[in-house]
Amino acid sequence: MYSFEGDFRRKPQQNLAGASAQRKTDRETLILQSQQQRQKREEHRKRLHSTIKIQAYVRSYLTRKHFKQNEREEFDCIFSKVNNDDQTLITLLLAKILFFYDDKKDCARLVSISQLLLKQRNRLLQNLESLVQTRRLLALHLRLLRDDSEVPLAVPLRMFEVFTSVSSTETSTSCDEAVKNIGATFLYLIKRGYFKNLRQLLCQKTPPLYGPSPNPPTPLCGALLDLIQRPLHLTSHVNIPQYDDMVMTEFAASFLCNPYPEPVEMYMLPALTQDTSKRFPFLQLLWCINEDKFRSRRLLNDSWLLHSILTLEPPGFANDIRQIDNSRLPHNRIIIEYFKIIAKLTVNVCNKQITYDYEDSLYSQETAADNDDDSDSGNEPNPTSVREQMLLTRCIEILNEPDRCVLTTCSQITECDLSDEFLDSMSKICHNLLLSHRMALHKYRLLYTLAFKPIFLRGLWQWLSSMSHESSFGGSATPLLSALSRGMGSETSVIGVHRLLAPLAVFCALFSLLIGTLHDTEFFKDTDGEEKMIISESCNSSTTVVGRIHAFDFSELGGLCRTLKHVCLGLVELAYPESRPSIFGQYKDAVGGSHELNERNQTPAWAHLFKVCTQLLRALYARDARLQFCGAGGAGGAGSGGAASAWIASGAGVPGDGAEAALVAARAPRSARPYRAAVPRLTGDQDEGPPLTIKELRTVTILREIPFVVPFSTRVLIFQGLLMREKQDHWYEMTNFNEGPSIIISVRRTHLYEDAFDKLSPDNEPDLKLKLRVQLINQAGAEEPGVDGGGLFREFLSELLKSAFDPNRGLFRLTKDNMLYPNPGVHLLYDDFPMHYFFVGRMLGKALYENLLVELPLAEFFLAKLCSTREPDVHALASLDPGLYRGLLLLKSHRRADVPDLGLDFTIVSDELGEQRIEELKPGGANIPVTAENRIEYIHLVADYKLNRQIRSQCNAFKRGLTSVVNAEWLRMFSCRELQLLISGAEVPIDLDDLRRNTQYGGGFTATHPTVQCFWKVVENFTDDQRRQLLKFVTSCSRPPLLGFKDLQPPFCIQSAGAADRLPSSSTCMNLLKIPEYHAEELLAEKLLYAIQAGAGFELS
Repeated sequence: MYSFEGDFRRKPQQNLAGASAQRKTDRETLILQSQQQRQKREEHRKRLHSTIKIQAYVRSYLTRKHFKQNEREEFDCIFSKVNNDDQTLITLLLAKILFFYDDKKDCARLVSISQLLLKQRNRLLQNLESLVQTRRLLALHLRLLRDDSEVPLAVPLRMFEVFTSVSSTETSTSCDEAVKNIGATFLYLIKRGYFKNLRQLLCQKTPPLYGPSPNPPTPLCGALLDLIQRPLHLTSHVNIPQYDDMVMTEFAASFLCNPYPEPVEMYMLPALTQDTSKRFPFLQLLWCINEDKFRSRRLLNDSWLLHSILTLEPPGFANDIRQIDNSRLPHNRIIIEYFKIIAKLTVNVCNKQITYDYEDSLYSQETAADNDDDSDSGNEPNPTSVREQMLLTRCIEILNEPDRCVLTTCSQITECDLSDEFLDSMSKICHNLLLSHRMALHKYRLLYTLAFKPIFLRGLWQWLSSMSHESSFGGSATPLLSALSRGMGSETSVIGVHRLLAPLAVFCALFSLLIGTLHDTEFFKDTDGEEKMIISESCNSSTTVVGRIHAFDFSELGGLCRTLKHVCLGLVELAYPESRPSIFGQYKDAVGGSHELNERNQTPAWAHLFKVCTQLLRALYARDARLQFCGAGGAGGAGSGGAASAWIASGAGVPGDGAEAALVAARAPRSARPYRAAVPRLTGDQDEGPPLTIKELRTVTILREIPFVVPFSTRVLIFQGLLMREKQDHWYEMTNFNEGPSIIISVRRTHLYEDAFDKLSPDNEPDLKLKLRVQLINQAGAEEPGVDGGGLFREFLSELLKSAFDPNRGLFRLTKDNMLYPNPGVHLLYDDFPMHYFFVGRMLGKALYENLLVELPLAEFFLAKLCSTREPDVHALASLDPGLYRGLLLLKSHRRADVPDLGLDFTIVSDELGEQRIEELKPGGANIPVTAENRIEYIHLVADYKLNRQIRSQCNAFKRGLTSVVNAEWLRMFSCRELQLLISGAEVPIDLDDLRRNTQYGGGFTATHPTVQCFWKVVENFTDDQRRQLLKFVTSCSRPPLLGFKDLQPPFCIQSAGAADRLPSSSTCMNLLKIPEYHAEELLAEKLLYAIQAGAGFELS
């Protein structure tokens, strides 16, 4: 370019950096090149160093190989010339073979030198240096046995037999020295797999076995068992540190853990147990089992170790412990440590789906009732092998044998024996058994033995109540039950609420069984006064102890119920927490938090705790309805129909608004119980919509599990809201505008039941939830002029149910208290009686569906069948036959020696229409006398026959009909007494003030109209029966609405009927009373009484 500044020459560009400047290298490239060069130099150094190591190793190997070959040749040369008396040469040969021994080349040389040593065993045992060499030689024989070579086993076994025998060593040294030397030999060998190699050899050489036997199947098996026993028998004699722990730990790890082979199970364990000459060191085995061994995986906490421990427990172990420590067994330190081990190992029986080939018929109905609770568990595949199931079944049988240590200790429990450690370990054992099988409480002797020890239950509850958490910030301690009541669960391990899991579940399960066997009079007994129960230690023993009948005084039950109520509500909060603590569990895994076997999946345990807690609370609530130990105003009191104030709860999840709760319940999906995947449902179909909130989930759970904590009035509103929602699904109200499906029938007033049974059968009308309209036909065969707007249907349904439940029809009988229940002899009157009961159940369901009160006094035990999945027990017999109930209670308290003199057997006489028939209560019952031992079974079987067996088909058909109209889940929100109120209303006088406040007026009438004023004055002078007749005349029902007249739909209305020459009339479909304008009270009273008492129906004008 040209420059216009006077400089026409370009300045030369000079670069002083030299040739390197031509390569434009930036800083990053230069650094990368330096790193690559450094790595190359480092790799070169490593390669050089590795080469040197490899060369050194190869030279070393070749040198050793060459040297060992030279030593092997010298050994062969010297061995051919050795003299049996030359101890020096023998020691030299021994040193040489220990140096060059190779498993593939020198087996024959090992056998040869061993034979030579056996000839010189006495001299070798005197030489301590040779003793060390002999130990090393025995270790080579272990390798020979392990490798299953073709070398005969005679010489290796003879070596172990001679050089591990205390008696052989005692000939050369003192007894103590011999024991010490042999102990050191065994310790050396055990560290090198002594037990594992013998286990392998035992499995290889034992022929197939066909059953457990302590006798050796072959002489070789007997020799191997002797070698296994030798180090075990030295445990109490050797004074070597850690000898007992090392030997017993390796023995347990080799033989007692993992799925052990057939020879161990069929031969070795029976032999160790039944060998009286060589007693197994059971105590030493217990001392070696601790938490550190499980954590380090030296021992495995599995089903086989549990079986081994229980099998190896020596007979009379409890008596042996008394000789060591004379303290009482529940206080004995050895026993408590043993129970801790059992508690740790019985975790293996939890949730293993143990099955039995039979189920006790006495509890088959309870099992059936639980099917709904645990329905989701039945579809899961069983991960436990058949062999392990059989093994665990045997473990449970051993644990429940009466002469075993556990039950022997439990039989000696007194109130002063219940230490915290004993209660903790025993509750864990019982909890694991409870989780092993759904019928564990009735099958396992340990559980029902403790259930009938009120002292144990009382001590367990006191211990539970005393458990607390000390805050690290100071202040008063927090009771764990209180923390659980607030919904704090297992994730809050700092507080330690998980410590309540086992003892609380055990208490609830056992206490439920205990109170189920106590009748009401025993709840009132003064357990500290004169009335105390004499409990025999055994059937043939004359020794007796004085104990409690009931675990708690009558005055203590109220506080117990309140605590359990709060605990159940806390468990509901725990099942559905406000936040999901998933990160916390992942954090524990990340930081290496230890997870014990019983902590891997605690969900089934919490689900079981919720189940038994709610079961106990329901049982106490049912008993409180009769005894009212929670305070005045028991459940189902007159006019209230609800639970006592002590049972009502408040807080998160407890529904307060009936309409809102009904909406929640209506769209809750089906599921099982809490702590599962979903939540219970209260409707027949699942609606689409958003998922339920946490509060709604809690509400549904409370309504299903413990509905009595919700006021009765609220539950009635929820029930009515559910019905209203279902009516909307069936276009119920649209039929008033001639839209939607409906049912229209015509029946004769003189044959209501027969016509309705035919026209409303399931074949003709499968869906009875539809709107039903009725046309009545009078005695002359003409249709009555009334148009069914709802009132005619209500009159029809009331009269139909009155006719169906009439005892003269034969479908129902009256108890001595004039309460209705199905007729046991109905099969003699009706061949198709199930269809009749199904029909009557549908009609009663229709009355509930239409919110129609009908005056049907149903027996309490019959109502209990309708609102529960469980069949009533012996306590409900009082509502059927009070005399028989009192007689059975007298039999229960009868003197033991005099029971056979009553001449009873397991039969019962049934009287059906004058025909007497003898029924057996159990197979062969006519030949089984009732004794003091089986009288409890007799009492329950008699009650089961009268309450269930006789009328099971009738009740099942009735309940199917009822639940075809009203969902069974909805009925379970109520107790049997509350269901009676739902059906018939409360037996209370009609509240005129309430009726007057909720009355509307029409046709020119107002509240101040003279005729209206006269009407209320006349009604005030009516008797209660006359008021009921008036109410039935207007509404077709003689009882007031359950929640007051404010809930009467349509509202009670009074309308002018014009001139005074007419009679009062009504429109029951509109709850409308039409009164002519009478001006005199006497005339109004006369005309009104005539109208309400004429019974002329819809033809009255």
